Amino acid sequence: MSLLEFGESVHEKAQKLAGEAKDANQIAKILCDQDPQGHNYGIGIMLDGAGQAMGSSSVLLEYAAKELDSSREGNYMNSAKWMNELKESVLKWQRIPEQHWDHFILALPSDAGTGTVKTGVELAALMNPNLRQIGVEKLGWPAYKAIARVSRMEVAEFDSDAICAGTDILPIYQAGPMNTTGRVRSESVIRERAKSAEKQNLSVVLDRAYPGFEFARLVETHSYDAILAKSYELQIQPFIDEGVSFSITLSPTKAFVTFALRPCGMLLVFCPDKSRITEVNNLTSMIVRARGSSFENPISRAFVKAMVQDRARLETEHQEALKRLSNAESTWRRLVQGTPIEDLYSENYAGLFRNPSARPDAAVHIYNEHIYPVFAQGRCRQNVTGIPDDEQLAMRHVAVFAEQCSL
Repeated sequence: MSLLEFGESVHEKAQKLAGEAKDANQIAKILCDQDPQGHNYGIGIMLDGAGQAMGSSSVLLEYAAKELDSSREGNYMNSAKWMNELKESVLKWQRIPEQHWDHFILALPSDAGTGTVKTGVELAALMNPNLRQIGVEKLGWPAYKAIARVSRMEVAEFDSDAICAGTDILPIYQAGPMNTTGRVRSESVIRERAKSAEKQNLSVVLDRAYPGFEFARLVETHSYDAILAKSYELQIQPFIDEGVSFSITLSPTKAFVTFALRPCGMLLVFCPDKSRITEVNNLTSMIVRARGSSFENPISRAFVKAMVQDRARLETEHQEALKRLSNAESTWRRLVQGTPIEDLYSENYAGLFRNPSARPDAAVHIYNEHIYPVFAQGRCRQNVTGIPDDEQLAMRHVAVFAEQCSL
């Protein structure tokens, strides 16, 4: 009997699922769910030290229960009357200085983060009919390519730390740790991207799914306010300073741990020329209506009210998510010392994921330990928060990843 018999059998299942057109994320979840001893490193949610999903936001659950109770009559309902207060609350959450507030408008795409990015792309296309391409970083979020296709645009990939340039292009920059790899762009790179966008008169989409996550390691030594302010200064301020037209796409899913609830996303649009505020607001409202987002579902309405009335409690939940990530990263950092993947836990990387290269037969060896990351394009994407609190188990898992993966 082969020592890798179990891993080989799981790998065969994975290949069969791929043949049934399941994507890599689906495959990781299906395989893990089928294994009673499975350790989840694949699915993109916040996990606790036992490998289970962290509990959903208690604040949003509380507001959702009230909102459902108030939805007994079958009326159309939306959050229009809350929008001014909500905009102020979102800007405060993002630690954007008050002197810039009147340059922003806010929209609420109902379909969370993905729909918010799509809305940002649609707005840019309406503002500039010459757009033909969406610029995305290599190894970036796969959904960008799907958004480009349904928007009838081409995809232009650019290298890490590169500047996306061209007269007919809409750059999408991840304003936080890169979703798939955890790479954090340096201040110098972000400032050069902002300067390039201003020089070429390009609009930009800043995808900010993980605000503050790049500084989770500081959560024990810095206040929550300081962490969010540092994140703003690194990711957003350079584009404001250069007077770039940009959209910030925000999702409450990761920050407030609302994966199961899927409330609306938040689109903040920055207009350096305030004379265009009305035009941009009208276009954004048209897109929201066309997307069917004018009347929100009760979870989205509940989130709006919670954000307006209880932002401090939501921010406390965000801080708890950062603490869980910080603890997980600390464990990894300690255990990968001296291994080929040590640099993945330097200050150049942060956030939920790491995505090292994998040996050709890595999947068999990793599956054999009942470990389920995401395998795609010769890489092994790991959810950092999958690391268990059990020290011996964590050491074993890290040893397998370090043996089978490299930068």
